[in-house]
Amino acid sequence: MPRPSVREVIVETAVAQFHRHGFAACSVDTITRAAGVPKGSFYNHFKSKEDLGAEVVARYAAKSAWGAVPHGRGPIEHLRARFGVLRDGLVAAEFTRGCLIGNMGAERADHSPLIREQVEAGLRGWSGRITEAIREAQRAGEVPADRDADRLGRFVLDAWEGAIIRAKAAKSAAPLDDFFAVVFGTLL
Repeated sequence: MPRPSVREVIVETAVAQFHRHGFAACSVDTITRAAGVPKGSFYNHFKSKEDLGAEVVARYAAKSAWGAVPHGRGPIEHLRARFGVLRDGLVAAEFTRGCLIGNMGAERADHSPLIREQVEAGLRGWSGRITEAIREAQRAGEVPADRDADRLGRFVLDAWEGAIIRAKAAKSAAPLDDFFAVVFGTLL
């Protein structure tokens, strides 16, 4: 089995470190030590920590939990199950991690145009997948056809990201429970 490239090791380590500690709390030295690679190797692959941060956001967005739930359910139940996987992960981590894309957006959007663009692209992609699920639900008669699926998709994601922040602050699943009750009990 081939060994992963040094670049891959650095990126995967940075995903874990940024998710656990945040961008500002992780130095290049911290990341390279955790990755077990020389600090000079970092600069062979990245111009700056900001470039690594943008790559981390893109990687996290591409590997989201979106594909973790098997099909075979109605569109809304399938969407609910996908958010359930995310909820379970947040609870299991005792409300310490949240969404890396949301965390990076909150921490870096005002300071790094490069990271902000990747955060926006990741959120746009995720809300697009939610929108597609809502459109599928509209075709299946689960959601009224006269509702704006694009706006609903964006709102559901925005509500989720807000619920995560509140859950982290409260160290409680109550905001997530509110999200599920309102989104899947009232809105959809």
